[in-house]
Amino acid sequence: MDIKKYLSGNKVSEIRVGQSGANVYEINGEQILKHVQRDMLKNDMFDTYQKEALFYQSKMNTSSEYLPEILSVELSDDEIIILMKKYVSLERSNSDGELQKIINTLAKIHNDKIPEFLKKNRKEPLDKERVDYCLNGWRSVLNEHPKVFDEESLNPIAEKINEIICWHNNEDRVLIHGDFHWDNLLKTDDGRICVCDWQNVAIGGASEDLSFFMSRLGADGIQIDLDKILNMYTNAVKEISGKVINPELIKKHIAASNVITTFEFWHEFLHGNPEDRVKGIFDKLIKDFQTVNTSCTSSM
Repeated sequence: MDIKKYLSGNKVSEIRVGQSGANVYEINGEQILKHVQRDMLKNDMFDTYQKEALFYQSKMNTSSEYLPEILSVELSDDEIIILMKKYVSLERSNSDGELQKIINTLAKIHNDKIPEFLKKNRKEPLDKERVDYCLNGWRSVLNEHPKVFDEESLNPIAEKINEIICWHNNEDRVLIHGDFHWDNLLKTDDGRICVCDWQNVAIGGASEDLSFFMSRLGADGIQIDLDKILNMYTNAVKEISGKVINPELIKKHIAASNVITTFEFWHEFLHGNPEDRVKGIFDKLIKDFQTVNTSCTSSM
C-alpha cells in the first residue's frame, strides 16, 4: 500500500501521530489505519508491532470474536500497515452486566488457540546480585521515611523470591493479551466487546491479564471486588471450555505476580514519593507475600 497516496485519496483524521513511533489515522470515519516504520522507532519497539501484525494475520478469517475486524495486514522488515474497522470506545462502568461481558471476552482470549509464532517463556530466577540490588533499593526507599516502615519484613521476601517465581511459573499457560485494560476495549455495533493493541500478546498465565485489569481499574478510581471478578471469570471459562478453575488458586497467582513485580521493579519508581503512596504499595507487597508464601512453601 502506498500510504501517502492512500491517505490523500480519503478523508483522514489523525488519531495519534508519532507516539511510540506508530502513526494512527481514522479513514472516512469507518476504518483505522496503523502505520509503523522501523526507522521511526526506538530500541526494539518495532518487534512489538511486528508481533501484533503477526497475531492479526494468524487470526484473520477465524472465529475469534474478541478481535476487531481486520481488513488487511502488510508486514515487511521495515514497515507495518494494519487496516481495521473502526469501533467506538467502551465507556467505563462498574455495572455487573458490562463487567461480565468484559470478563467473558477475556475468558475467550485465554481459551483460544495459541499461534505457532508465539514462544513459551517463563521468568528466570533472580541471581544473588539482582536480589541484593532489589533489597537495597527497597531499603533506600523506606529510609526516606524514617521510623515509618519495618524494613526487616523485606528479608523473608528476598529469601523466598525465587521460590515464588518457580511456583508462579507452574500456572497453566494460555494466550494472553498482555495489556488488558479499559482503554483497549472497543464496542461493536451489535454490542460485542473486542480488544485492540496486541503488541504485548504472549503465552502466559491468566492471572497476568486479570491482575493488570484490576490494577488499572483501581488507578482509574473504580474499585471492584476481586472475588466477584474471579467468580465471573471461572464461570465463563467453565461455560466456554468445561474446565473447572479454582478461583483461590488464581488469586494466589495474582498475589505472586504482584510480589515479583513489586519487589523487583517498584523501588526504582518510588524515590521521592510521599509516604502514603509508598505505604500503599509496600503494604500490598507484604500482604500479597503472606498470601502466596504458604502456597510456595507447601509445594516445595
